[in-house]
Amino acid sequence: MLPIGQTIKELRLLKGLSLAQVAQLSNIDKSYLSKIENNKRDPSITSLEKICIAIEVPLSILILMCDENKSGPFSTLTDELKELAREIIRV
Repeated sequence: MLPIGQTIKELRLLKGLSLAQVAQLSNIDKSYLSKIENNKRDPSITSLEKICIAIEVPLSILILMCDENKSGPFSTLTDELKELAREIIRV
């Protein structure tokens, strides 16, 4: 799995949002959010939910985007879903 912080940062940037904007929208301290994105802190489920609401991405999509399993029967489907999610998020 990709570190969740890296995925949050990717999604935030796809949405064109700054760290400060997401911190304000999620009511999470900017320095704490930065630590999450840099994988120095593990966020709680509550924090993840707030971040997802701020970036307008369902928690289930965030979790899907973290999946880096390159083998198995679902790997192709997962990759296709990730690309579709990226396209939708950019809009």
